[in-house]
Amino acid sequence: MLERDDFHAAGARTPTHLLNIAHNVPEVLVLARTRDHGVSLAPLGLAGLVLDPRAGLHVAMLSAAAEQGGAQPVMTLTENAAANVAAYGAPFRRHGAVRLRYTLHGRVAYEAAAPDRLYEVHRAGDLREPFTDWFLPLCAARERAGVDRARIPALLKFLRRAHLSRPATPPGEVLADLRRRAAAGDMRWVMSAPALACALADRSNTTGPAGPQRGTA
Repeated sequence: MLERDDFHAAGARTPTHLLNIAHNVPEVLVLARTRDHGVSLAPLGLAGLVLDPRAGLHVAMLSAAAEQGGAQPVMTLTENAAANVAAYGAPFRRHGAVRLRYTLHGRVAYEAAAPDRLYEVHRAGDLREPFTDWFLPLCAARERAGVDRARIPALLKFLRRAHLSRPATPPGEVLADLRRRAAAGDMRWVMSAPALACALADRSNTTGPAGPQRGTA
């Protein structure tokens, strides 16, 4: 039902508990639901029924991948969410040449990253957006158990040090290695100050004064 290869994560711990849960589901799942909204099953003769949202989520991912011409879409979700939806996605993780996989992430205590005082203390007012919209999501992808609020100040301090040490022109071989690791789902580079500095420099060069945008790596 769910295998290690269904996860986009190089060098990460195998989610054994999640795999065990996925193997303890009924052989037959009901995919039709009576809801006001959703993917209608009327064309299949099931008027008034829609596709179970847990399956519909996977269909939406496949549709988005088809629109973008992507053959290897990756769905980001928490381990609890994966345990809830993976069984319903089993019939939809492969569609022609498209292979859908998951990448797990932890929760982030974003409320701890909100106070202005935090950025004043660390003299990092210009890093608020890249910290909350870029770096913390990367940390969550690296630390699937979650990012505790007590660690937020230290992570901001770490990002600021990397920001101050970023090169004007990142070495091409370092950027190539970062892209290779990101493509493989290897997030261990996130807590490497030299690698992070190069990633910040590359983002500054490609996004301009507005800084990093949410959802890019």
